[in-house]
Amino acid sequence: MHDIYTFLIALVTILVAAKLLGELAVRFGQSAIVGELIAGVILGPSVLGIVGETPVLSGISELGAIILLFEVGLSSDIKEFAKAGGWAAAVAFVGVILPYLLGYRVFLHFGLDNTQAVFAGAVLTATSVGITARVFMDLKKIDTEEAKIVLGAAVIDDVIGLAILAVVLKLAAGGTVTFGTIAQVSCTAVLFLALAVGAGLLIAPTIFKYVSKLKQEHAAYIIAFAFCLIISAVSSKVGLAPIVGAFAAGLVISTIRQKEEIKRDIKPLYVFFVPVFFVLMGTRVDIGTFNPFIVANREIMLLTAVLFAVAFIGKAAAGFVVFKKGVDRLLIGVSMVPRGEVGLIFAGMGLKNEVFGPSDYSALVAVIMLTTFITPFLLKYMIVRKSKVQSAK
Repeated sequence: MHDIYTFLIALVTILVAAKLLGELAVRFGQSAIVGELIAGVILGPSVLGIVGETPVLSGISELGAIILLFEVGLSSDIKEFAKAGGWAAAVAFVGVILPYLLGYRVFLHFGLDNTQAVFAGAVLTATSVGITARVFMDLKKIDTEEAKIVLGAAVIDDVIGLAILAVVLKLAAGGTVTFGTIAQVSCTAVLFLALAVGAGLLIAPTIFKYVSKLKQEHAAYIIAFAFCLIISAVSSKVGLAPIVGAFAAGLVISTIRQKEEIKRDIKPLYVFFVPVFFVLMGTRVDIGTFNPFIVANREIMLLTAVLFAVAFIGKAAAGFVVFKKGVDRLLIGVSMVPRGEVGLIFAGMGLKNEVFGPSDYSALVAVIMLTTFITPFLLKYMIVRKSKVQSAK
């Protein structure tokens, strides 16, 4: 009785705090994710100590991550791969490789081991384009050349990032850092994605043709979500993260006629499970790590500052590979800066697999929050300034 009471009170606390702090973040022009993370920090052991991680809450959180990546895939368009073109691909590759190498070198410089450095580099490769897309949409600039390149690059970035995640998880499980290991796991990830998406594209139209004839409400949504869970389970079985399968399932479902119906029906699951994931991510942050009056903390604070610098520069520099006339290269680069939910998933898996200690994890989460927080302000300023310059001509 006590266990179910404790669980229900913890769940209510998480949901209410996530909604209140998320609303506050939105009112300040930020993503609700920022508020949910802050809610986790406040509720967690390092501040109020109200909420702690339990096996049941962890299960809900992991399901939240699966739903999140399924929705990301569902909101993508496979055709974007073909439309993205060479510039988007170039931005994506540079935006992955440069932050990875910089993050890897920074962690090694601060005395962490090779596996930790590899994982830290992987965390910095992520891009949360949802935040950027929202800014472009709000300012009615989503149809600009810069927005098209960024959105195309983000789709490619997601696939590269998931392949990198598969590699670092293999390393965290005790593998060694060799070219053969990286090539093997990367090929496994790409092959799995290709097979899952390819097979799904062949069978999904037939399955959902029959599903559309069912009389029960929400039938398409139930079958689609069941498909997501099956592919996620298979992904886990072959040694990849379940979110790889969830993303692949979302890409497949994004091509069927009932796509919008499924997106609408999955929203209640999304708004329930996903905030739990972000709040629990926040509870793992040790706020005491950033107390400057404790001498031992100053190195972690310095690590956070340096990581933020390389995280920003690594992505911003990616825009400068575009040499198309009339395109704002800095705007493209800055648009790739926010790490958001994808970076948090990477960092959380590093902590769960005991690659990072609480201090290193806290530094990475702080960097993710900073990049997520500062980018919308910069983008709004840059887009408005560009519009004024064009209007003056």
